[in-house]
Amino acid sequence: MGDAPSKTARTGHLKANALSLSDAIILGLASSAPAQTMAVALPALVAAVNYAGLLPIACAFVPMLGIALGYQRLNRWDQSAGATYTWVSKALHPYLGFVAGWMILMYYTLGTTSMTVPAGTYTLQLIAPSMVNSKLVVVAVGAVWNMVVTFLLLGGIEIAARFQKSLAAFEYLVLFSFAILGIRALVSGQAASPVNSAWFSLSGAGGAKGFFAGTLVAVFMYSGWDAAIYVNEETKDKETNPGRAAVASVIILLFAYCLITFAYQGVVSRTALQGSAGNSLAVIADRLLPGPSSLVLSLVVLLGTVACLQVAVVSSSRLGFAMAEDRVMPAFFKIIHPRTGSPWAVTLFMGGVNLVFLFLTAFEAGGTRQVLSNIAGALGIIASLFYSLTAIAAVWQSRAVLLKDAGNFVLGGLWPALGAISLLTLVVEAVLTRAVSPAVLWAGLGAAAVGLPIALGIHYIGKVPLLDGSGERQLENL
Repeated sequence: MGDAPSKTARTGHLKANALSLSDAIILGLASSAPAQTMAVALPALVAAVNYAGLLPIACAFVPMLGIALGYQRLNRWDQSAGATYTWVSKALHPYLGFVAGWMILMYYTLGTTSMTVPAGTYTLQLIAPSMVNSKLVVVAVGAVWNMVVTFLLLGGIEIAARFQKSLAAFEYLVLFSFAILGIRALVSGQAASPVNSAWFSLSGAGGAKGFFAGTLVAVFMYSGWDAAIYVNEETKDKETNPGRAAVASVIILLFAYCLITFAYQGVVSRTALQGSAGNSLAVIADRLLPGPSSLVLSLVVLLGTVACLQVAVVSSSRLGFAMAEDRVMPAFFKIIHPRTGSPWAVTLFMGGVNLVFLFLTAFEAGGTRQVLSNIAGALGIIASLFYSLTAIAAVWQSRAVLLKDAGNFVLGGLWPALGAISLLTLVVEAVLTRAVSPAVLWAGLGAAAVGLPIALGIHYIGKVPLLDGSGERQLENL
């Protein structure tokens, strides 16, 4: 009898008990997508901090783990596919919850652009290298991948989970194999930039300005682990497993990113890395293992990107579903397939929005490298804001028990609070020191600011109970 809900979706509800703890961890890792993320972020990281990339990665881990602990506590309190949106609405204020939900939707929309461009690049690298530098062709091929993963999701979350497990095993095996080759090149003196003390110092990172810019990129690299939370309504033992998966994902990513960054960043010259845009790992692989074997890393980045695309659509569609239940998103977002339990209407819609943003990059004048660098910085700002809001909600919701014992104080209050303060300080300092370009600021802060007038419009025109306060009691009873 306990397995019945996993076989047939309840009408109007996501499919319960469809995912295990390991499935949730894999989804969190896939959303952060180490192969795809490094392809985009490594040139941006080196541009910001030279070869001192380990410093911002390690520093970003501390607040990120605090945020993950906040997510874990909030998930024990309330299991909703809306996650941050629902928690902030209930613990702080519905307007803040809507703005947080809006930021996350924008994050995934912009994020899929940073994933789909490398998907096009690496596909062409494998089948038509002469067309890699054609932005329009790259975008068109990426669009095909976007449509493929969107339609695969319509078959149900279990299919996506099985797909992700297979890709993750292959991705990490190849990434770590090339990391061994990279370390061997460093040790033998064959790397373009040998290891020196500047790799581990703030001065080597270009001072405070470079450090803040690099840490924003590092936040972007970690971001995505919370995908494990958006499937909490579909996970077994939904009170505990999604939170465990989130914390485990952050810890695993720390070790993965430190190892890969250290092993890869000095293999080719800084100029060559900067000129490679979303194709950076292919350039590194060709230096480490010249010939056809280097294409294996291109294949891994392609498959990791496809996996990440799929999880981005999973997360945004689940969030859209939860927001539609509170009438702050279109009603058709709530449509669930009775057999698969898939929110197919919002899945198709988000896939379509992703395509629109993707094709807009084809007409951006700055070139692919500049587009991807700007997106990485903007996503770091957006992620810092909604992660901070979530941590603040976690501390406020737990305020009654924080002083009961040391564990509650540190894990439920101090660490999430420090995480929120650190990320908000990072954003402020990045603005004050001009560590990021005006384009990045407009994209990051602008995407967040647009949420408030939309909420006001929904309140006063749509007369939504949640936003006028009368819906708060409804939320408490969910």
